[in-house]
Amino acid sequence: MRVRVELPEGVRCAVALSYDLEMCAGYSPVMINHGRIMAPLRDYTLRLCTTAESFGVQLHFFYVANGLEEPDIDYLREILRRGHVIDNHTYSHMLLSYPDPAQLGWELTTANRELENRLGVQSTVIRGPGGLPSGLDRMLANQQTILDSGFRWVSSHMESTMGKYGWEHDVAAPSRLQPYVYPTGLIEIPIQGWMDRLFFDFERNRDNDAMEAWRLSEGHEPVPEGWTCPWTDAAALDDWIAYNLEALDHAYDHGLLWVPTWHPYTHYLHDPANRALPALLAHARSKPEPVAVCTVRDAAAMLRVEGD
Repeated sequence: MRVRVELPEGVRCAVALSYDLEMCAGYSPVMINHGRIMAPLRDYTLRLCTTAESFGVQLHFFYVANGLEEPDIDYLREILRRGHVIDNHTYSHMLLSYPDPAQLGWELTTANRELENRLGVQSTVIRGPGGLPSGLDRMLANQQTILDSGFRWVSSHMESTMGKYGWEHDVAAPSRLQPYVYPTGLIEIPIQGWMDRLFFDFERNRDNDAMEAWRLSEGHEPVPEGWTCPWTDAAALDDWIAYNLEALDHAYDHGLLWVPTWHPYTHYLHDPANRALPALLAHARSKPEPVAVCTVRDAAAMLRVEGD
């Protein structure tokens, strides 16, 4: 079976932007990823929501659900009250390629239960932590576990050629890794193009020792006002914005669905003034023909499985 993207009538292209909402392990002194979000990152996430709302756009957050152990989750309720979307990013940031499908099933069903009990959310799309260069290829038991956990759509296959073949290749990412169906019937909605953390903390990392020193002494702690990242070069944020605008141009020119993935924590560190999101949304609004900036749930609704 093949998957075809059916854009809404009158829309030239679609951008299904989502954020993985978590305390990234790569910024943690103990290399543990969790969903217990520090207060300044909660504020930054709500600021992203405000920006989106000013453009009439919903944001989609994939949340590491062990953060629901916290007594105060009012910021998550606020995200939902304001019309944004929260979905499953596993309970403890477990890779969907985990070799024990039973344990993976526990992660997914526990996260689903906590999302429903504490937020009233019934998750319909699962985002795979980390991104897998080959997706869930040949992992039939894991695919079936995801299906059995109530998901028809998964977003786990990550673009693996970024940074290898030049700028033009990178901005053409919306043309690659189109949605497809696994043998079990599970539908993959791949992550296309640069993820923000890979761009800033690997591709544009000019001083890994500085990053490691910061991670060990200050990771998962608020950064002071006026703090600047000591490991990236000065042009990294401008180039990140330029990359995303040109990737949107490519999607627009070719009438495509583009599925980028960002992280609030990465933008909190590398874009404290919140420049990237309004730049992308303003660029989408400036196009002569409509651009649908949507959630991954919306993108799933655009997919037509031939022979289904």
